[in-house]
Amino acid sequence: MSAIRLLLADDQLLVRAGIRALVQTLPDCLVVAECADGQDALTRARELLPDVALLDIDMPGLSGIDTMRQIREFAPEMKILVLSGIDRREVVEAALAAGCNGYLLKDFVLAELQLALGTVLQGGNYLSPKIQQQLIEQIRSGHDDALADQALTPRQEQILRLVASGRTTKEIARDLDISPKTVEFHRAQLMERLGVRDVAGMTRYAMQHGLVS
Repeated sequence: MSAIRLLLADDQLLVRAGIRALVQTLPDCLVVAECADGQDALTRARELLPDVALLDIDMPGLSGIDTMRQIREFAPEMKILVLSGIDRREVVEAALAAGCNGYLLKDFVLAELQLALGTVLQGGNYLSPKIQQQLIEQIRSGHDDALADQALTPRQEQILRLVASGRTTKEIARDLDISPKTVEFHRAQLMERLGVRDVAGMTRYAMQHGLVS
């Protein structure tokens, strides 16, 4: 049996090292690439076509959600497993809509990682038990988060807060250590997703939904 080839993308070096150490204890698993941002993950995924891409959500530059959307354009059969510390419903829903096969919270143990990998490789979908329970409770209660319809990524929400606080594109780029072009890209996506045409509209939305005071 050939080894299962994995791509690992997370902007935190220690997190990548810890996940890689766990993966290396699993039989027939091989990490073929490690990436610190979404753009590099996208490039390596296109070059290597791994069996599974393990992606963080909140990465500099291209977010995990935007990365998986683009991966799906050239590799619809590649398995994508999110490894994230974020358990908010709107983020999970955005990841699922973007095409991930599983969503695993970073407090997982080795047995759960092995189960998640086995499930997605066999064509199934995997959600961490905590996420499953939260979704069940929210559906039963009829609760719907204010941002659920827009399904903002953590990076988009972060940029929306900064824009609504009056920060310029250059200031946001400097604060988040990303390029001004990346900020403009996220702003354009936010306007389209929120149905607004300018900064004033973004600011009104942020204030109406309690993102800024």
